[in-house]
Amino acid sequence: MKLSFTIYLVCSFQLMAFTGFSQNKVSLKMENTALQSVLGEIESQTTYSFVYNNDEIDSSQKVSIDVFEKDISSVMEVLLFNTGIDYRLRKDMVILSHRKLQNQGYTISGTIKDAETGETLLGANVIVVGESKGATTNEYGFYSLTLPRGNYTLQISYLGYISQDLALDLNNDIKRNFELQPSSNALDEVVVTSDTKNKSQVRNVLSGVNNLKVADIKQLPAFFGEPDINRAILTQPGVTSVGEGTAGFNVRGGNIDQNLTLLDEAPLYVSSHLWGLFSVVNTDAIKDMTLYKGGIPARYGGRASSVLDIRQKEGNTKEFKGEGGLGTLFSRITLEGPIVKEKLNFLVSGRRSYFDLFFPLIGGDIKNSKVFFYDLNTKLSWNVNENNKLFASGYFGADVMKLDDTASASEPNEPDTSIDFRWKNATATIRWNHLFSDKLFMNVSGIYSSYKYFLTSQNDNGGFINGAGTFKWNSGVENWIVKPDFTYYANPDTKMRFGINGTLYKFNPAELSSNEAGLSPKGFNVDKGLEIAPYYEIEKTWDKFSLNLGLRYSWLGNMGPNTVSQYNPDFPLTVNTITGLKKYKKGEIIESYSGFEPRFSLKYDLSDRKALKIGYNRTFQYIHLISNTAAALPFDIWKPSGAHIKPIEVNQISGGYAYDTPDRKYNMTVDGYYKTFKNFVEYKNGADLFINENIETQLLPADGYAYGLELGFYKNKGRLTGNFNYTYSVSKRKTTSKFNAENINNGRYYPSNYDRPHLLNITANYDLGKKWDMGVFFTYQTGRPSTVPTGRLTFDGNPYLTYSDRNAFRIPDTHRMDISFTYRPKGNPNTKWQGSWNFGLYNVYGSPNAFSVFSTFQNNELKTFEFSVLGAPIPFVAYNFKF
Repeated sequence: MKLSFTIYLVCSFQLMAFTGFSQNKVSLKMENTALQSVLGEIESQTTYSFVYNNDEIDSSQKVSIDVFEKDISSVMEVLLFNTGIDYRLRKDMVILSHRKLQNQGYTISGTIKDAETGETLLGANVIVVGESKGATTNEYGFYSLTLPRGNYTLQISYLGYISQDLALDLNNDIKRNFELQPSSNALDEVVVTSDTKNKSQVRNVLSGVNNLKVADIKQLPAFFGEPDINRAILTQPGVTSVGEGTAGFNVRGGNIDQNLTLLDEAPLYVSSHLWGLFSVVNTDAIKDMTLYKGGIPARYGGRASSVLDIRQKEGNTKEFKGEGGLGTLFSRITLEGPIVKEKLNFLVSGRRSYFDLFFPLIGGDIKNSKVFFYDLNTKLSWNVNENNKLFASGYFGADVMKLDDTASASEPNEPDTSIDFRWKNATATIRWNHLFSDKLFMNVSGIYSSYKYFLTSQNDNGGFINGAGTFKWNSGVENWIVKPDFTYYANPDTKMRFGINGTLYKFNPAELSSNEAGLSPKGFNVDKGLEIAPYYEIEKTWDKFSLNLGLRYSWLGNMGPNTVSQYNPDFPLTVNTITGLKKYKKGEIIESYSGFEPRFSLKYDLSDRKALKIGYNRTFQYIHLISNTAAALPFDIWKPSGAHIKPIEVNQISGGYAYDTPDRKYNMTVDGYYKTFKNFVEYKNGADLFINENIETQLLPADGYAYGLELGFYKNKGRLTGNFNYTYSVSKRKTTSKFNAENINNGRYYPSNYDRPHLLNITANYDLGKKWDMGVFFTYQTGRPSTVPTGRLTFDGNPYLTYSDRNAFRIPDTHRMDISFTYRPKGNPNTKWQGSWNFGLYNVYGSPNAFSVFSTFQNNELKTFEFSVLGAPIPFVAYNFKF
């Protein structure tokens, strides 16, 4: 009985299976029949139903079919042949869609991240193996690659990470994210930034571009043991400074203010602490930075010579991490991690110097003084969903210098004096990433940036200007920026980028107050400006050629309310030639300037390891740093172009050659350039810029030119790695006033303050073993131009010095060698703590490296003296850690 029942059940199931199977078999013979009718007949014979969009699919088109007991897939292949319609089976549904043409292709897109931290990787590559096609991730780790339907092998790679290969059957649009594992040979201290030494420029369309990772910076011998962005920039070809320990840098003959430094898209007006000794940006908070000297993409503008684009980390998305350092003069700490894992993460990074704590121990006049700096970097990243991401980042940094000289018991009659000098940078950036489709990416940024300084002078016996009392001086610049930016990935060979930048400026030259006799509070006219710049870029690749073509149109309006001095046009601008004042209402345009800024870069691949490049850039700069010193000072002021100051225009032609050895062990670059400058701001002899309401009376217009040749040689593999670069450059200018009597050097060309023809940098890193590394850096530069006294004359019984032509002499050449050692003790395998010691010597052999020279008459004899900022060997030691 049990056996009979079992046989019955088996037969029943077999019959049910056969019946179900036979229900989805189709037998049809229909000719020249509407597609809608055929689909209805198939639905009646099967369990399937059809889903389609009537606007996309023409269901009235005539079709023919003749099949007998075929499954649904076979029926659909016959029915839809040559109709331009595709189908997909999903459970009991057949979804119809318009078939993509073979040359239209399908798109794979997504993000590439660090597998350990979740940090997106900028510049990672997605390459089609065996073909010259691929894509590169943007600033937010997004890539998009469109290919014809077919089978491919994709290689996903990034320097310092283990590559991945993906076998892909591409027959529809797909999203695919990748996480790359840091390679085992990546340095422990810089796993997050993932750097190997490869400096290849063969694939980059743009010439004169230097990308620096945190690993590059941390391997340089550090000043007082602190890895520093500014000092790393000065190791690059074509980048100089006016002297040791000075603020800012100069690129290819340009002024200090002609470099746009961006921190998460926010401009930094002062990039140094303590007049140039240290960068304002904590290296531990940095993800990536790129210096554009030659080919500058059209999305960048506002400065004439270069762009330094610094990107902060987004924060670890997987686990809580920290790193920091205890140095000779200051310490730092960085914390990052998820608030909601893989969803919401943060970064906080801070530094504070403490050399002011030693002043009471030193005693004397400075025991009550304070000199220190601090800064704070923050970032919050929110992964809303796969199509939206929000970022909020900020920076705040300040320098404090308070010199307090209080009367002592031994000198009770000495007056109490103090000078309190502070300067501050602050930025805030809010960004929204949105993915409209697998080909269209958008980022919208709202940005605030400010720089302010404050000076307070107190003297119980003599004020800052006259009499006893207190004097206060405040000044600064603020701007608000809105930047929508779109990237469209048309196909593997074509990428387009477009958007618009809008910037509102507010310049406050000075606010003065004093309780000294005869002085009342005073505020100078506040300058306001609005700059608008739409732009478009296209990057196109052919078999051998690659093109980056861009156009930017910039406009600046100098706006009221303001009062502008009017001058007699027949005489030079002086306070004595003012003919009147013109008042402008709020929002009224005082003066406006505009211009097209074409950008062009072309690369020709001689092979996969050799490339030739050529490019042309035009840039306009509408704001100016007013300073008649060779080095920028914190109390210099910024002014917009206006009624009496024109914008700077720079045109640059550049070319280059890039070469990699077959094993990529060595890279070589050669770059040349020629630049012309129009409307430089130059300064009259003896210009007085201090609290000057009519500062235009101290200025002269100037033109100039610069040219140079930059050679770079890089060794990437082996125990010894490093680079050698040499730059030969010339930078000259001449004033172009229509009044010849006030032109410098009678209107002839003269070397600019930044003309340093020969620059040599050598960086070497040697792996001494599992625990020890050694780093060496050497630099040599031609001395900068200088104006010196040549004699003396007496007028009305008073002696006066006579001077040479502007910049007719040079200070002595400068050179310096630094050395450092890093020791990494074996850590406890049961903890995540990793520590290392870094110690060495800055300026090993004590080169004096004069920053300036000055002369005076002593006993009727002219004597010249050299002034050095860092002219002696400086030892350092620091302890760095990660957990």
